[in-house]
Amino acid sequence: MTDLTKEEVKSLGKAAGIELQEPHLTEVTYNINALRELLDQIQPEGLETIEPLPIIHPYDLEEMLEQDNG
Repeated sequence: MTDLTKEEVKSLGKAAGIELQEPHLTEVTYNINALRELLDQIQPEGLETIEPLPIIHPYDLEEMLEQDNG
């Protein structure tokens, strides 16, 4: 897996509402890439056959529950 660049991490941070500047940008980029490397090593048997679950934002979940309760 290719490492994320500082520019990519900065862009991801911006999309999440986080403004990353040096020296934190270098540290965050390093840590994200290290974490991705470790996660790549976790490959339980059959993992590729499991359908991913949709991501539900807590606000969306609250709204869904309110609709179910009338």
